[in-house]
Amino acid sequence: MDWIPAKLRTIRQEFNMTQLEIAQASGLSQRDISQLENGRKEGLPKEFIHFLHTRGVDLNWLFADPAAETAPATSASAGAPAKYSVPESSTSMAAEDRAGYGRVPGGSPVADGPAELRLVAQEQLRQYAQRCQEPAFEQQLPVGNLPLPEMGQGVFRAFQLPDAALAPAFAALDWVIARKEAPGATPENGALYVVVTRQQVWVQQVVTSPQQPGVLTLRPTANGATTTTVPQVAVTELWRVTGRLSFQVSASPPPTSALEASLQDLLSRVQRLEQGR
Repeated sequence: MDWIPAKLRTIRQEFNMTQLEIAQASGLSQRDISQLENGRKEGLPKEFIHFLHTRGVDLNWLFADPAAETAPATSASAGAPAKYSVPESSTSMAAEDRAGYGRVPGGSPVADGPAELRLVAQEQLRQYAQRCQEPAFEQQLPVGNLPLPEMGQGVFRAFQLPDAALAPAFAALDWVIARKEAPGATPENGALYVVVTRQQVWVQQVVTSPQQPGVLTLRPTANGATTTTVPQVAVTELWRVTGRLSFQVSASPPPTSALEASLQDLLSRVQRLEQGR
């Protein structure tokens, strides 16, 4: 099983993270990560396995002997000593979660099932920053099924907005649909993200600057005067907003004048078509 430490180093390097950064993101200590990567720590902690799984690491590849990777596929942990076997709960969690993306040795994303969408309502949003890394908390989040073209594959969340800070684009209690980004991914400048640290969850536009590498500037709107800066190493989860769910109904019908103008325009088009025959 001497390939496990080497693969853990490969994973961390692909994520472009230091030992300290991956320790902070997974809830372990830097000493734990160092010992795991150098083969001095037996077994993988359950929370670390969950961390790797939720970030798209293919656990089958992680526990497979590189010498046998070209052989016919077998069970994920066939022949592996118990200390490196995926716990039964983690295996069933992987099958149930259907995270959608794995990693092969080259680091390329590989489609691995339909998209997963879990719903984070206001009640769960209050606890999300502190508990999002807990497998039990994640399993409590309701699973939604929205056959939308934007949700081909991957891991998605629907976060309910607590207020109208993003008005007029989003109203209070709207839901934003967001796709999970890989750890260490560089956000698209000016795009809307759900940014999670251990203390707070923001749904805001993210602005990056070459003058401040490794720092994310958050603002509620494109012209928002109030901004917040967050070190990228403090971000535990990053979700790119791809859609919106709204149950808001207009309080009043459109003005009669607007309807009359639309009908008049339609009548004019019909008359021109008849004249052209």
